[in-house]
Amino acid sequence: MEGLGVPSEKDVQRISQLRPRTVLYMFSGGKDSSLALLLTRDFMKDFCEKNGCKVYLFYIYITGNTHPLNAYAAYATMLWHRERYGFEVMAGAKDRLFQEYMAKYGLEKGPARWCYTDFKHKVIAEKERVLPRPILEVDGMSPGDNLWRAQGFMKDSVEEFERNGIKVYAWHPLFGLRLTEEEKLRLLEQHEEFKPIVELYRRFGDSMNCIVCPYKRGPKYARLNAVENMYAVWAFADRALKSSRWKHELAPARATTLLDYERDPNETS
Repeated sequence: MEGLGVPSEKDVQRISQLRPRTVLYMFSGGKDSSLALLLTRDFMKDFCEKNGCKVYLFYIYITGNTHPLNAYAAYATMLWHRERYGFEVMAGAKDRLFQEYMAKYGLEKGPARWCYTDFKHKVIAEKERVLPRPILEVDGMSPGDNLWRAQGFMKDSVEEFERNGIKVYAWHPLFGLRLTEEEKLRLLEQHEEFKPIVELYRRFGDSMNCIVCPYKRGPKYARLNAVENMYAVWAFADRALKSSRWKHELAPARATTLLDYERDPNETS
C-alpha cells in the first residue's frame, strides 16, 4: 500500500530465498492480523501463483473465550478472500474450555502463558505437522504490542524458529510500522471486506477474539459491559479466581458504567 512500504524489498528477498510451500496467515479477526493480510495479500497471491505454494487463512477459535460475533466477522472476511484471492480457509480450536484453565491457573502474561501455549501454540503445531514445508506464518505482531516483544523477543520482520521440532518461518509485516489503532481502522474500513471487523472495534473497542485477556484492564471491561451485559464473566471470576488483582480487573463486568467501576468497590450506598 502506497506510503507504508509493505512488503519491503528486504522481506521480499528473504521470502524468495525461503521458497515456502505453505503460507499460513495467522488470522484472528483483529485489526492487526487484518492489516497484515491487507498489506501483503497481493504480493502473496502473486508469489504463490509463480512458486507453487498454497495460502491458508488460519483462524483459531478460543473455546469458551471467543465471542461469536468475532467468528462471524472473521469468517465473512476469510470467505471473501477465498472467493477473490483463492486463499483456503482453515480453522482450529482446543477441545477444552478456556474457563477450565482460568479456574486452575488464573491469568498470566508473557510468551509462555497458558492461554497462548495451549490454545494457540499447540493447535497451530497440530496443523503444521501435516502441511508441506517450508512453512511461512504471516501475523500481525509488532514489537510495540507489549514489553517482552519490544525487549528482544522479536528481532526481525522475518524470523526462523522451532515449534515442536518443526522449523517454521514467521513474517511480521507490521514490524516497522508506527500506526495508531485509529489509523489502522481507517485503512481497513476503506475496504468492504474488512468492515465487519472494523464494526466490532467501533462498537466494543475490541476484536472480541478473546473476551477475557490478561492484557486488558478494568476500563476495557467497563466499555465492553456498557455495550453488552457481561455479568456472567464477573460471576465466574468471583467464584473461580483466587487472585484479588484479577478479580478487581474484571469487576467492571458487574457494573453498568465506567463511573461504577471508579467507585470504591468496598463502598456501601
